[in-house]
Amino acid sequence: MDTYLAELLEMTDEQVLEGKDPAAVQANGLQLLDAAKAEAGRRRLAAARLKLQAKKDAHDDSGGAPTVQITADEARAALRRAAAANDGRYTLAARQLDEMADEDVMRTYLQLQQLEDASKPSGEGGGE
Repeated sequence: MDTYLAELLEMTDEQVLEGKDPAAVQANGLQLLDAAKAEAGRRRLAAARLKLQAKKDAHDDSGGAPTVQITADEARAALRRAAAANDGRYTLAARQLDEMADEDVMRTYLQLQQLEDASKPSGEGGGE
């Protein structure tokens, strides 16, 4: 990678573009970057789901509370609602949720769920 980067940095704009329209090259590059980000997000989400399933299996085996399956988008929406509620028990800034990795969103959502479950009276368990 370092060699490729060094070569690119040494090339002139004309050499890099090879006569192509700069706007088209930029659009194509952004499209590739977006696709790579989406794929990375899908892979992180799949890894997070595997971790969640493993935790769920461990909780189920030990008699703990089951883990609820939720997508990263659903978790983002739940975190936005919690941030908008301005609950005094915790602070949450929703402004960067779209920039957070899916794994981070899922972790934050699970932390929020744990806080909410811990603050409920004992008769209101968190079974959804």
